[in-house]
Amino acid sequence: MTKENKIIDLAKKYLLSFDEVSEDMIATHLNEWKNRIPSSIKELFRAFLLHAKNRQGMPNSIGEIDKLSDILFGFDPVLTSKEYCTWDILFDAIKNSTYSPPGRMEKENKRNYWVIYTKSIISIANFLSSYKDIDEFNKFVNGFYTNAYSKLALPLLLEKEIFGFGFALACDFLKETGYPEFIKPDTHIKDIAIGIGITSESSDYHIFKDVILFCQKANTLPYEVDKLFWLVGSGRFYLFDIKINSSKESFIELIKREGLTNHST
Repeated sequence: MTKENKIIDLAKKYLLSFDEVSEDMIATHLNEWKNRIPSSIKELFRAFLLHAKNRQGMPNSIGEIDKLSDILFGFDPVLTSKEYCTWDILFDAIKNSTYSPPGRMEKENKRNYWVIYTKSIISIANFLSSYKDIDEFNKFVNGFYTNAYSKLALPLLLEKEIFGFGFALACDFLKETGYPEFIKPDTHIKDIAIGIGITSESSDYHIFKDVILFCQKANTLPYEVDKLFWLVGSGRFYLFDIKINSSKESFIELIKREGLTNHST
């Protein structure tokens, strides 16, 4: 068993040390990505839109995106792109529709969430319009699976193509939309990766690359490692509505005591 596999095994054992946690609960979370695989471009478009509002206070301002379905032609990116050439045309269409969003729509305010969101919608629709179906998009994603560096390139590409998408949000979108070869460099992943010596860098770029390399050495799906570390850090078994009093600091100390870090003391 490699050092990386021992760390993964200890993460599972650490979670199982809590009475509320079972192996089935862990497995259910580690395999959740299988239920998130989009079966069509329309489903993919909707998934993009869900993530595009997944920051700061935007969800409270945008509301339920399904209420935009009619305006976006049932989440058809091609028709959306053809109908609304620019974000402001879409903005006006939403404002003049029967949908009354919970947040204010201020067209002249570039920081207004609806201005940002409509710009995101148009950029996503334009991006997805170049793919004839979900199979073609999946082949596009699979082309980045060669190694850690090629995987890095896809969220970097999405960051440039999709308005409002940062690197971390692009990673989260891929990871939570049925593409398990990606991880999100969030605070829990960062703290654990640095704490146990997977990486010595703190940037999202380096965290992503070094955790992916760790997964390759362990021959384990990045999604599984990401979810394990996230469960250790957050203690939130959300699929079972259970919160445990876990501690990433305690887990990091456990890994150090086992001599499995690159800087164990």
